[in-house]
Amino acid sequence: MSGAYEGAVDPVSLREERGQVETATRALRIIERFVSPAAMLDVGCWTGSFLVAARDRGWSVSGIEPSRWAAARAEARGVDVVESELGAADRSSDRYQAIVMCDVLEHLGDPGTALEVVRSMLDPHGVLYLTVPDAGSIAARVMGRRWWSVLPMHVQYFTRASMGRLLVERGFAVRHVRSHAKVFTAGYYAERLGGYGPRLERPVEAALRALRVEGRLVAPNFFDRMEVIASR
Repeated sequence: MSGAYEGAVDPVSLREERGQVETATRALRIIERFVSPAAMLDVGCWTGSFLVAARDRGWSVSGIEPSRWAAARAEARGVDVVESELGAADRSSDRYQAIVMCDVLEHLGDPGTALEVVRSMLDPHGVLYLTVPDAGSIAARVMGRRWWSVLPMHVQYFTRASMGRLLVERGFAVRHVRSHAKVFTAGYYAERLGGYGPRLERPVEAALRALRVEGRLVAPNFFDRMEVIASR
């Protein structure tokens, strides 16, 4: 798994950076209800979109990312990134008012230990912000194995209850939980329909092109993802 993440590349994500920044901006508005902009660490920051959005709002930002390709892109955007996995990154002396883990815990063999490491780096008055697929959602239960979040690299699946237990067991207090929608272009969502058959994808893509809205940012909420804010 470590080797796979080090070599991970996804050029499509470059095309979708506008939506990633908008997704992060929406999250930051919620985070800032709990803490004011200060030092932030993004664990698994990918190409740095969350940190770019946070920097523009006055945060002092840094990230950890195992993918060489993604870390290089984040650095090209002016973000300080350590190319490493969480356990190997030397951040033990740092303290952060906000630590972000978006779409990370579902990839980890031992998410509990990762949360313990993160808690040790969190300021006593700081918050952890995380997002994961919600395996207890209606979409997940109805679609079963065809749910789009059932992926080979997802080795953990969380419900709201199990996520809450995991956080409490690791010394966190859950402060906020709600569904979480990602912002992408309409064309991106149309392409994702291809996994359920080209008969769905092609007419939708054709309609979007005809209306000239394939590049429009949209955020459909399927209520199958959760965002959580927790404190020490």
